[in-house]
Amino acid sequence: MSKKELLAKALDWTGLNRLARTTPLWNGLIVLNYHRVGESNGSLFDHDLWSASAESFEQQVRFLGLNYDLIRIRDLDDLWNQRRGRYVLITFDDGYRDNYEWAFPILKAHNSSATFFLTTGFLDERKLAWWDEISWMVRCASQTVIPENPWTEESVSLKSNEVDRSIKTLLSVFKKLPGKKTEDYLNFLAEATGSGRCPQDIADQIWMTWDMVREMRDAGMDFGGHTVNHPILANHPAEIQRHEIETCKQRIETEIGQSISAFSYPVGGKDCFNEQTRACLEQAGYRWGFSYYGGFSRLDSHDNLDIPRIAVESEEPDELFRASVSVPQVFC
Repeated sequence: MSKKELLAKALDWTGLNRLARTTPLWNGLIVLNYHRVGESNGSLFDHDLWSASAESFEQQVRFLGLNYDLIRIRDLDDLWNQRRGRYVLITFDDGYRDNYEWAFPILKAHNSSATFFLTTGFLDERKLAWWDEISWMVRCASQTVIPENPWTEESVSLKSNEVDRSIKTLLSVFKKLPGKKTEDYLNFLAEATGSGRCPQDIADQIWMTWDMVREMRDAGMDFGGHTVNHPILANHPAEIQRHEIETCKQRIETEIGQSISAFSYPVGGKDCFNEQTRACLEQAGYRWGFSYYGGFSRLDSHDNLDIPRIAVESEEPDELFRASVSVPQVFC
């Protein structure tokens, strides 16, 4: 158990966490980021993408609604003019179908909204995301080890008791690659693991459909861009970044019949977007850019194109979730 988890449990046990929620210890905006809702249940795909079970998500939405002001993208302009207030924005990345099947009904039941950042290529082409395919290849491997090689440098175990660690290792390699080398890397893993590339039809039931998106729009959910193919934008030249950003925006607006103003950077670390990325967002007509490396925004200090978000992860205890939004100066 980490020090933060121990501290969060102590705050809950002593009642200080409840006191923190009723005392204005902070003013600003916390943006929570989810990916998948439900249970991984031995899935062959990346288990780290499950942010919460349906039960946990329902508890979290109820908790947030009782203690904070839940806002929508359209509220951002007015928010920065407030002198005080504690605001929370719920967001989802990628466009997984369980967002529609599990998260959407819960949000409706609590009269709450969320912003869903869509990777349009996943919805259109029904293809597997690179992180899920790497997980699939490792979990379906017929080999027991990937020998030393120029990609990973060291050997990588494929034994069942080391699968989770190995997936993280291989994903970290992918994230550092120049964009033009990523497909070669995936082909290398397909051969090295003995699994081959994941059949595309497996991905068909993973993503939302545009009909689902429109139903969610009609019920008060918001949408934003998350590129066409989910590349790490900073690893690509400006022309590819521009295509990913502009085409994504145009596709979503065509399908939902509304303009969108918000974009979340794939992976979202400080090294995953750059000045070229920001310029492309502005040229495309986006007003808000969301990162993914922790932190919260103060009302008197924010960056429209780098609004921080914090990850919600299924392995974190409930106490840590409550502490993150109660004392963000410490836990975000």
